[in-house]
Amino acid sequence: MFKCSKNNIIIAGLAVLLVAGFLAAGLKPAQARLDELLSPDAPYVTEPVAGQTGRQDANQPVAAVPGVYVVQKGDTLSHIASRYDLDVKQLVELNNLKDDNHIIKGQVLMLPGNVIPYQVGRGESLSLIAVRFGVPEEKLVEMNDLDDPDRLLAGQQLLIPAGRGGPEGQVSRGLPLSQLKWPVVGWISSPYGIRDGSMHEGLDIAADHGQPVRAVREGKVVFAGPRGTYGNTVIIDHGNGLRTLYAHNSRVLVSEGQRVTAGQRIALVGSTGRSTGPHLHFEVLLNGTPVDPLLCLERAYS
Repeated sequence: MFKCSKNNIIIAGLAVLLVAGFLAAGLKPAQARLDELLSPDAPYVTEPVAGQTGRQDANQPVAAVPGVYVVQKGDTLSHIASRYDLDVKQLVELNNLKDDNHIIKGQVLMLPGNVIPYQVGRGESLSLIAVRFGVPEEKLVEMNDLDDPDRLLAGQQLLIPAGRGGPEGQVSRGLPLSQLKWPVVGWISSPYGIRDGSMHEGLDIAADHGQPVRAVREGKVVFAGPRGTYGNTVIIDHGNGLRTLYAHNSRVLVSEGQRVTAGQRIALVGSTGRSTGPHLHFEVLLNGTPVDPLLCLERAYS
């Protein structure tokens, strides 16, 4: 059993004074992880657009969108095409491949707009979603590479094959494939997708504190300022349902209602909000639904 001694009391008192000194000076203890520190009480998600619940009904018109696939060891183009119900020729043409017999591990391939993004609702099961869209459950498991089909997370995004009894559509005209400029120079510290059991709806790009953040395309600033766990944030509306979000900035350089041009400085890299190191959290939203930013950014890494 712990015994309270005079020395222990003195040490505890010094610790309290030290913590108080840090708080008074506005300092925060250093944390080792560069990415955001996630917690259940502060989910890292985008606020839904008014009138949207995040769930999609089978009768609701939804545009099929393209996706990306990262080549794994042992993959062949024919295997990937079969997995996503595609023709090998489609993959070759879309990705401008000179040799359809040579793909390498880690290579990013663009998939045609044959899938529908679907956000899992609370309490939904894979079997229920399969019935709703008229898709075999096994196909959803294969297409989404699900390790445990019986465990879906609320907010998790699935890809649903288009034209299988559910909604059909063409690639949305509002999605600028490989057209957006990179918002900051740096390296990807956390990709889009499930992370630590939660949906990470954007792309984290680690960069130096104070480095300029630039608009990826011309548009109108619809939000500029503090935004909860996102910290200092800028949101730009580019028209046709397309918006981009830039979070955790140390300083915002634009104001709401301002028109900006592609490449214009809009903020400075920082670590405000729920963050443990300087980086930019970048999101691309189409009609309020987050999509993988790597679909839209120029293929040449900045």
